[in-house]
Order: sequence, then C-alpha cells, then structure tokens
Amino acid sequence: MKPPLQPVNPATLEPLEIAEQATDAQIDEAVSEATRAMRTGWPRDHRLRAQSLNAWADLLSDHSSELADDLVRETGKPIGEARKEIAGAIDSLRFNAGLARLPLGRAAGLPDGSEAHLVREPVGPTVFITPWNWPVLLLLRDLAPAFAAGATALVKPAPQTTHITRRVIALGHRAGVPPEVLHVLPGDAEVGAELVAHPDTRAVAITGSTEAGQAVMRAAAATMTRPLLELGGKASMLVLADADLESAVEAAARAAVITSGQMCMACTRMLVHARHAKDAEKLLRERLSALTPGDPRDESTDLGPLISEAAVTKVLNAVDRAREDGRVLVGGQQVHPDGLRGHFLTPALVSELDPRSPVVQEDIFGPLLSLEVFDSDENAVELANATPFGLAAAVWTRDLTRGFAVARELQSGTVWLNGYNHSYAEMPSGGVRMSGMGRTRGIEGVEQFTELKHVHFPVGL
Repeated sequence: MKPPLQPVNPATLEPLEIAEQATDAQIDEAVSEATRAMRTGWPRDHRLRAQSLNAWADLLSDHSSELADDLVRETGKPIGEARKEIAGAIDSLRFNAGLARLPLGRAAGLPDGSEAHLVREPVGPTVFITPWNWPVLLLLRDLAPAFAAGATALVKPAPQTTHITRRVIALGHRAGVPPEVLHVLPGDAEVGAELVAHPDTRAVAITGSTEAGQAVMRAAAATMTRPLLELGGKASMLVLADADLESAVEAAARAAVITSGQMCMACTRMLVHARHAKDAEKLLRERLSALTPGDPRDESTDLGPLISEAAVTKVLNAVDRAREDGRVLVGGQQVHPDGLRGHFLTPALVSELDPRSPVVQEDIFGPLLSLEVFDSDENAVELANATPFGLAAAVWTRDLTRGFAVARELQSGTVWLNGYNHSYAEMPSGGVRMSGMGRTRGIEGVEQFTELKHVHFPVGL
C-alpha cells in the first residue's frame, strides 16, 4: 500500500488536503480505458476535440479566481503570477482548439507515377508528468496539443499540486472530454515510472529536473515509449557592449525571482561586457535588494517562499560556496516576512566565480543570480555555452543584426533579443543537451503527439 501524499502550504507550513496514491489496479484500469478510447470517435472527431478544448478554456476563465487562489496555497507563488499562469493555460487551450481542425500530413506523386501519402496519426495513450511550480500551464501546454492530435491522457501530477490538478481535470470532463480519454493518477515517482513502463502507454511528456528526465528515459527504454522532455536550465542573459544596461538589469532581476527562481527558464546568469561591469554590479545590487519576499496573497509581493526546506538548503549551500570561491554581493538570507513560517529567501547576487564553479554549472533552482564578465562577443558565447544546459538565453544589444548573429551561436532552444520570458502558444519551445528533447507549443507541439505513417499506392499502373 502506497502511503498517502501530504502536501503543505509552503508559505505557512500548514498541511493541505491529503491525496491517496493511485494503486496498481487503478493504473492498469486507467491505461486500459485510455487504450480503448483510441478506438472510439475521440481520435477522429476533430470538431468534438475543438469544442471540448474551447469549452474547457471557458470554464477555466469562469473559475480563474479560485484557481489562482489554489495556486498560491499549493505553490507559494505570488497572486499576480498565479493569475498569469491561469491566463496562459486558457490561451493554450484556445490556440490548440483551432489546431484540432487542422489537417495534418501531405501527399505527393512519385517518379514512377505512384502516390505517397504521409499520414499523421495520434500517438496513443500518453503519460503527462507535471511539476509543482507551474502545474496548470505546463499541464495544458502539453495536454492541449496532444488532444488536438487525438491522443488520450494519463496525468501524474506532482504530489504538491494534486488538488489543483484534479480541479482542472474535472473542469475538462465538464467541458466534454470523455472520462476514459483523460485520467489523473496521483502519486510519487514510483507511480510515474509504472505509467511510463506500462506496455500500453506510447508516449510520455515530462517537465521537471534533468535527473527526473533521465529516470523517465530509463523507464521508457523497456517499451520504447516516446519521450518529450523539458528539463533543467541555466539560462544566461548576455548584455553586449552597446546594450541598454538599465533595461537589461530590470529584466534580469525580475526573471531571476520568477517563482522565487524555481523555474527552468529563470535567469540565473547575467553576462556583461567589461565596460558595464561596475555599473551592472551597482544596479543589480539596488534592484535585487528592492525585490523582497512576502506573503504570496499580497498584490505587492515580489517573490514568495521556496517550496521546501530542502530547496532552501540547496540555495544556501550554493551561497556559501559562492562566498568561498568568489563574492556574495547581496541577499541569500533566510527570512520570515509577515510572521510567516515558510521557506523564504532574499534574492542573492554573486560574482567573481570561475565558470567551472558548481554555482555556475548546476541548476540551483532558487533566487540566485551570478554576475559574470566578458570582453568580446565570442567570449560571451563561449561562457554562455559552457554549462551542460540549453533551454533559454537572452541577448541585449542595440544592433539587432549583431544580436541575431550571437543568438545563432548560442546552444539553446529559445533565445530572446532585448527581452525575457516571452512565450507564446504559437511558437515551439524546448531544450537541447541536458535541458531535454522534443518541442511543445505551436504546430510542432501537435506533431510531437503523432506518428508519421507512409501509405503508398499505385495510380494507373
């Protein structure tokens, strides 16, 4: 018997609703239902899928206020960020509702006069392993294109955010998604591994740490389950010699504390040209010092708590290492704003670290920003590419031609010019190297959940 899941409010440390883990029998039954549903009208009825996704978006909109409150309780993110997450999830549903009606595949004549049709068919029952930090958006970012393609879904939420995931999926059922098409199976990593290794699941989409992605890959190998992995990151912002430094600092500071730095695309490294080094240090000190932790229910709060004591310990260890190997310029202290008992840290700024330092190389997953200096565009690219990750990066310059040339050299799935954290349902996203494989969002996101079949036949031969 698997033990029940007991999440706590990360701001107050008060216990939240207990959730029972899915049993082996429940997993088998859910996979069987999702497999049988692939032989029903769901994969073929494009209108039904489009209508269900649009209706789901309507229901999320109707319940957005209480869903945002749930996000604050379960993740500790500030209420403003929670509202943005719900809005992004609604946008994902609406965009993919349109793609559900899009004919996929192509046909062509061959040199011998025969015909070739390339048919895209839904991949089949798909496992979705979702994280706690953006549980609604990251679920629907992947689930909506899968439903547009006609797949069925088995959702394994993070234990911390089981409650809100259940609420969102219940709204999906109310919107017209058949129960046999969409299942939620709470549990720990063992439940996820069982789903991935099940002989009847055909694909898995996970957003999580690189270590979690590697575990999924191992579990998937036995049955050749297709993986879509968005994993850890170590995003860099490159501020070239001609850049608007003040705007770049403002963007970097905000991006470093989104979800208290507990986001795979959070800005963790700010690389500045030597001519900007002193000014960048002064401006970042001031800006990060002004971003203070607080009650996530408060509209004015900049960053909420970290998710757990273990997360705090990891960040504090990194701050201690930065103090030994370089300098800690500001922040990195544990605090209890508003008398809250939770896991709050002030944003840390560190500098003068060797690029090989673990603080630079590892995904710390907290509000810690490293300030680094380069002396040429080539040196900036070399530094940015010197970690094993490749999820997101940014380049700041007044010369867009120069910026585009630098962007082309960065080993990253997404590069922003003169901006940060601009994500769209229309544009595919994903990582390279240790940041994962595959793409979600956009038409490419729908194709990710299809199998390509070649059907060949003669014509008049």
